[in-house]
Amino acid sequence: MPTADALRTAEDELQRLRRLIAQAVAFIHDPAHDRDARTALAKRLELPEPRMEKP
Repeated sequence: MPTADALRTAEDELQRLRRLIAQAVAFIHDPAHDRDARTALAKRLELPEPRMEKP
């Protein structure tokens, strides 16, 4: 059975990964960046592709 320290470490790592994914999603949906780069990153991370920009 995992110890409290091991669980805390796992929870901290999960939080770190969630922040990284949130940052990647923000980049993917930011039209200020190149659409091809954003689309490639989304595909690589298996995340939804960028939404269409308004003209």
